[in-house]
Amino acid sequence: MDLLSSAFKILEAIQQSSNPRKFVNEFVSYDNKKKELKIFDTRHNITGNLYILSVGKAAVSMTEALLEMLKDNFDHGIIVIPHEYTFSNPKFEVYNSGHPLPDENGIIASKKILSFVENTDINDTIICLISGGGSALLPYPEDGLTLQDKIKTTELLLKCGAKIEEINTVRKHLSKIKGGKLAEKANGTLLTLVLSDVPAGSTTCIASGPTVADPTTFKDAFEILSKYNLLEFIPKNVLNHIKKGENGLIEESPKQVDTRHKTYIIGSNVYLLEAILRQTKKEGFNSMLLTSTMEGEAREIAHLLASISKEIKHFERPIQKPAAIICGGETTVTVNGKGKGGRNQEAALSFLIDVKGIEELLILTYATDGRDGQTDAAGAIATGQTYFKAIKNGLNPVEFLQNNDSYTFFDRMNLLIKTGPTHTNLNDIFLILIN
Repeated sequence: MDLLSSAFKILEAIQQSSNPRKFVNEFVSYDNKKKELKIFDTRHNITGNLYILSVGKAAVSMTEALLEMLKDNFDHGIIVIPHEYTFSNPKFEVYNSGHPLPDENGIIASKKILSFVENTDINDTIICLISGGGSALLPYPEDGLTLQDKIKTTELLLKCGAKIEEINTVRKHLSKIKGGKLAEKANGTLLTLVLSDVPAGSTTCIASGPTVADPTTFKDAFEILSKYNLLEFIPKNVLNHIKKGENGLIEESPKQVDTRHKTYIIGSNVYLLEAILRQTKKEGFNSMLLTSTMEGEAREIAHLLASISKEIKHFERPIQKPAAIICGGETTVTVNGKGKGGRNQEAALSFLIDVKGIEELLILTYATDGRDGQTDAAGAIATGQTYFKAIKNGLNPVEFLQNNDSYTFFDRMNLLIKTGPTHTNLNDIFLILIN
């Protein structure tokens, strides 16, 4: 059994199974004669105007799939996508804004969206297509805050290893559109279709939950910043804003939204993992879906997975060889070095150090959006032999890990996975194959 060949076949299946069109086509339908939108088993009658609002890294694919159903039977649309994405439709306003770093275009898009939903009629319906990346694409700061205030705060949270739920809790309390504030402005009914990019698929966290009620508070945001010792490093404007919110001087994010508004998760990491499970079995592996809620420091997760892999390799516990371990979720990296990398590349580098010298053992780490950290790679692939091959080439994997320089390491070893933008985002996948 050729592990590398199997890994690339499984990667191809991952890419096919994570296509947003698949989820829209499977769980959404529209009857043009009845003017009836069906989402899962729930039917919604469209009585007034029908609008489309699409935001995120999967926005183009989701919108195109929806338009194939609707044909021309909608009134207007707005789409907000990263700069490198393109979309064209005469009924749509297209906004390209910054991702992963927000920019002024995102503020313009946010203002337009809020104004638009506020001017809809109570009989109108707005289909909202929400996917990962929305937090950066719609960065509209609260009064008294600047875009740079938000960027600086987010960068600090990312570098200290905060979880995505924690980062978005802070973001929601610095924004005029996140945390249910878009829903609060809407007069028309919002029907939100979500492609989830967060572990456990919480709708309040995806794109920072613009169309759903926010259970988090200013107090939560303050405690997160305190937990990571960031209170003295974040911009003073941000700290003052959060303290005012804690003291009741600034209104909290909405804790409930109009019951007319409905939200549906049509795609998530869980759906994808189940497809991978089927594919690995097809390739002849005894497969174990270990978790869909993988969180924590990338190198610590790698240590755990390496120990499980060794147990299977040497003792065939908890499953027999040939084995496949499948994990989904999103890890974090506490950045202490000055290198270049991403969470998936860092995990793969840590893993290969732990399993050095073990034959017939492979790891593939993959960001489904095609972008791991601030790099142009989606992830990396490594085997138990990679460590000594690197040493032979004059590269010390431990030194690269200590400097958080996983990208440079895998680039020199020609082991990066590069896909370019994938127009989807269903979190990260870790795949381990053992023969």
